[in-house]
Amino acid sequence: MSKSTVTLAAGTTNPTKLTAVERVAHDLFGPVQIVSVVIDLAIPAQPWGDDETAQGALDRAKATLTQTDADYGIGLESGLADGPDERIYVISWAAVVDRNGKRGFGSGERFALPTDLNAALRAGAELGPLLDAYFGTAKLGQHQGAVGLLSAGRRERGDLLALAVLHAFLALLEPWRDTNN
Repeated sequence: MSKSTVTLAAGTTNPTKLTAVERVAHDLFGPVQIVSVVIDLAIPAQPWGDDETAQGALDRAKATLTQTDADYGIGLESGLADGPDERIYVISWAAVVDRNGKRGFGSGERFALPTDLNAALRAGAELGPLLDAYFGTAKLGQHQGAVGLLSAGRRERGDLLALAVLHAFLALLEPWRDTNN
């Protein structure tokens, strides 16, 4: 790349998501500029399943490139998915798109939610406000997230999102092709 600083456009204003992008970007590229982009798309407030959640991330990533001259557009989306033992799991997907239209997807770790929340979630409740009401927190998704609360601080939302961003960049950039192994 001819310029020294890589520019990334992230389709979010959420500080936890932006920090996750920054953590990964500096490690991959060195000096970076991260631009936060407000995205107004018809993405479900509570995506359900891997496909819908990953599509939301991709839509965000692509939209950032139409609004900026960034080298890469990044979208992050968290959603819910059915899992073992009739549990509902939190999932996170990241999508990265470059100026040539090449894209990469990556996901983070999954974790089960308390079964007490199943009925409300299946009825369409959005996880963030539901958790805030259930646990007496405020804007949990912009801080430690559900995983931080449920793991008693052993893991935080930013950790899971950073992993998803890293996986998306690995899928896009395929750095293993450049090794001499």
